[in-house]
Amino acid sequence: MPNAAVGIRVESAQSGDATLVIDGRYVHSRHDPRREAERAMAALCRREPAAVLLVGIGLGYAAAEVLAKTSVTRVVAYEPDAAVVQLAVDGPLAGYAESARIVVVSTPEELEQALPRLCSDGFETVIQPGRFASAPDAMAEIARVEAAFRGRLDINRNTLERFGRLWVRNLCRNLPRLAGGIGVDALAGRLEGFHAILVAAGPTLDQTLELLPDFARRCVIVAVDTAIGPCLRAGVTPDIAVVVDPQYWNARHLDRLLLTGTLLVSETSAHPSVFRSFAAPHFFCSSVFPLGQSYEEVLGRFGPLGAGGSVATSAWDLVRLLGCSSVYVAGLDLGFPNGATHCRDSFFERLAIGIATRVQPAERVVFRYAWDADAAHVPDNVGGTLLSDRRMAIYRNWFSSQIARNRLPTFAVTRGSASIDGVTRVNPDRVLRLPDARADIAQVLREVSRLRADDQERAARIAAHTGALRAHLVTLAAIADRACNTVARMTDRHARGLQVDFSPLTAHDAAIASNPAGRIAAFLMQRAINAIGSGFGSSSIAEQIDASRALYETLGEASRYHAGELARTVETVKFIGGSTDNEAG
Repeated sequence: MPNAAVGIRVESAQSGDATLVIDGRYVHSRHDPRREAERAMAALCRREPAAVLLVGIGLGYAAAEVLAKTSVTRVVAYEPDAAVVQLAVDGPLAGYAESARIVVVSTPEELEQALPRLCSDGFETVIQPGRFASAPDAMAEIARVEAAFRGRLDINRNTLERFGRLWVRNLCRNLPRLAGGIGVDALAGRLEGFHAILVAAGPTLDQTLELLPDFARRCVIVAVDTAIGPCLRAGVTPDIAVVVDPQYWNARHLDRLLLTGTLLVSETSAHPSVFRSFAAPHFFCSSVFPLGQSYEEVLGRFGPLGAGGSVATSAWDLVRLLGCSSVYVAGLDLGFPNGATHCRDSFFERLAIGIATRVQPAERVVFRYAWDADAAHVPDNVGGTLLSDRRMAIYRNWFSSQIARNRLPTFAVTRGSASIDGVTRVNPDRVLRLPDARADIAQVLREVSRLRADDQERAARIAAHTGALRAHLVTLAAIADRACNTVARMTDRHARGLQVDFSPLTAHDAAIASNPAGRIAAFLMQRAINAIGSGFGSSSIAEQIDASRALYETLGEASRYHAGELARTVETVKFIGGSTDNEAG
């Protein structure tokens, strides 16, 4: 049965099912394509990953198999040919046309947007054999998009492993701040038509520090945490500071500072000491963590800021949200110009000098920092190269995709930074030719600084939600303990050579699934979930028992940790109009 599209042909396989030929190559088995998909997807379906990326949809056999044999796995299918998609929808996928678990994209750009939305909890990739054999360039582009996103996930996973508990602890200490906090959505369009300077603390910032006072007369000054000190030493108080890092050492950039004229935009899990340096109101972006999201469900959504892995990505997205007509970046190096990591006299540079010894001088400290994440040379914005690393590559990809999508004109006023697609290098004179707008900018910022939340009413909501959430977490830990006892009995039976029945775990699993705190506790379980996933797909009874034990033990630990941190917050912090008598630092 020839298809109207050139190069596409549907034939009958020996089994009687349809098979697909594209450009003379069989995409499916000529004998039994349905059975082929069952075998190919069997192990994957047993593992039941959060998501699957299908590169090529074919007639839909693999996608239909995943949807039929799993209960939660999402399918993202890349297929550039609409005729092929229609064949799949009319064939094996006919019963899933309205399913929310499958999304089909047709361009690399659509795939870039779909992956963060649908695959952030992890995914497996399945390439349809033969589908892109005659289109290697298209396959290479999809491989690039997939690899870039997987790299971001790897870094996110490692970051979660390092900082997961810290994020939870900080958020619990910051709960009183949420009562008086305002969502960044309140800033949307507030500075429409103004130009902005995004100040980062890369080494090239030194080139323009003396020009910052002149820039400030013409532009909104948005500084990331590491650049606040250099701005002040240049005689410029930032209009807006963006601080999202949870670590104590990062908060040290604000040592002994009181920035009453600077608006703070932060994340609910930033280090608690950060907020001491800024007058109210504090503006919060939406949390990407389940615990923070649960509080937004009772307080109202704060509003998202792009989280590309760097505070600079959040700052750029804030400029977009503000409605600025263009943004000039200074010190956004995303690399190590001349082997340096930060501008002169930044806290991190002083720290490197402070910890230096004769056997490990400051230059060696910087060298280790630069080479800790697979360093490589990349093009800079003046035709040369500079040292960068894998983390910075992810940030560059984020900027490139967001600039292309949002069309916010972005210019670099410093020389020697990493080249970023979509960022045009310009001379600082371009900024100096802009009209003086300081009085108008100051007027808008004064109006914004007068915004206030109903902190008393919000404080009551926070207190009530905290109490209920603690109770759910305590219950969840008890369920996990009972499940561990059940697994212990199963282990004993297996050791004595008796038949093992997994059905008693069903009741525990149902209780866990219905507990409102389950998603929150799971935040600290990702390492265990990733490590034991293969156990649930194993045919070995011992491995399945071990996987179950590890899962329930980790659930109990995560639930108790969350409950304990919330308990300490309730005991030590008074919810009085969004402020505290005792600072949680």
